[in-house]
Amino acid sequence: MVNPEQQLFWPPVSRRENPETSHEAEAVITQTGKRQTHAAKVLEIIIDHPGLVTGVIGEMSGLGQMETRKRLSDLKNRGLARQGQPRIWEGSGRKQVTWWPVEVID
Repeated sequence: MVNPEQQLFWPPVSRRENPETSHEAEAVITQTGKRQTHAAKVLEIIIDHPGLVTGVIGEMSGLGQMETRKRLSDLKNRGLARQGQPRIWEGSGRKQVTWWPVEVID
């Protein structure tokens, strides 16, 4: 389990109008530490391979597109990742934005 201080690090993303099941699922993934672990895995990939699209990151992480998209959103909201220009992902033939790590300036 994640301690309460770590939980504060991950603000809620469910909307009020979402069904209760969405809120429950978010609570479970946050409290078990999976949200943090998955986000760290995704961040590591975009640091090591900047400029990939969501589909490729999902394949590399083993998390799939849906979970990867959510964790990229978390990383973007926390200022750790940013979206770049779209490009065509060969897996779908459709455009997806590229993802880049936000450089830390000391």
